[in-house]
Amino acid sequence: MRIHVLTPGFTTSNGSAFLFPFVVHKNMLREAQLDVQFVNRNTPNIGECDVLAIDSKEFKDDWSTLGSGATLETISSYKSPNVKIVWFDTTDSSGTLQSQVFPLVDQYLKSQIIADKSRYTSKIYGGRIISDHYNSTHGITDEVADALDEPISPPDTEKIGVSWNSGLADYSTYGPWKISLFRRLGLRFLLRHPETLKSPSSKRTNDLSARFGSTYSRATVRYQREQIRKILSERLDTNKLNRRGYMKELSNSKVVLSPFGWGEITLKDFEVFLTGGMLLKPSMNQVSTWPNFYEQDVTYLSHDWDLTDIEERIDWAVSNEKSRIEIATAGQNRYIEHTSGPDAGELFVNHLSEVLSA
Repeated sequence: MRIHVLTPGFTTSNGSAFLFPFVVHKNMLREAQLDVQFVNRNTPNIGECDVLAIDSKEFKDDWSTLGSGATLETISSYKSPNVKIVWFDTTDSSGTLQSQVFPLVDQYLKSQIIADKSRYTSKIYGGRIISDHYNSTHGITDEVADALDEPISPPDTEKIGVSWNSGLADYSTYGPWKISLFRRLGLRFLLRHPETLKSPSSKRTNDLSARFGSTYSRATVRYQREQIRKILSERLDTNKLNRRGYMKELSNSKVVLSPFGWGEITLKDFEVFLTGGMLLKPSMNQVSTWPNFYEQDVTYLSHDWDLTDIEERIDWAVSNEKSRIEIATAGQNRYIEHTSGPDAGELFVNHLSEVLSA
């Protein structure tokens, strides 16, 4: 199968995570007869392939600069009876959909989707299930107009599937720097999945780490983080650190709190798996993703979206060392299985083959 990936390259964290496994597992993909090539709009014979995989970041700026009409016309120009068009939505939230492209694509794959796909057929406030939740339960409204994409029809939900989440990249201390260097130099050896930085059972003197920002433009997005910051204000400092200091603190922490941001999955989740702490996070039961790093109370400890049990969950985790380490170990093992583990390449190739043949 010949696969052309139309992409702007390693220009964003989500975009880099989307492309990362293609580079790391290039040889195994070829062995599985999956010939993957990155292309741009000027690549000759861009449509001479079996699958044209379009990274949504390729058209990120076009919607506002060229307008939806011109952008859709460009996307439509790639349609061919012999080419399967697969749109890879690499945005943060499970709820956002670029619904205008549905008539033009054969499949619409997201890094994470709402488990109940019927929700895409109705308006979701702010385009995010967390925004919709806080709007309906707490009356939180966004300062900007709720002018996101329209719902899709029930038949179109059949096009929606799960690609892979942003966990398949390098989140070690110097991982972002290596990816940035690869973007400039193109040296393949710079991209590799890191080994774990610390075992969950190692000695840790810090009970809890909760470093995060809360300066989102949308009130419904920042609300959760603002409330957590208030709840924990007398327990610890939640302000951000420089990267080395931050990773050092994670490695010394028993419990690491990782709230939702623009999306449910944050890069902190993977940094926690690498450094061996126990991930504490709002329940991910409404979200489907691959790899499934989020098995509730198995690979991470969940708390309620309304935060009524967050302090109770923190105290339980700190006090119950055996159970905490079991959860942290399961999370780290699940993560390594799909990244630096010996079968990680095979797992990715099998998943890619499965979703593209759906």
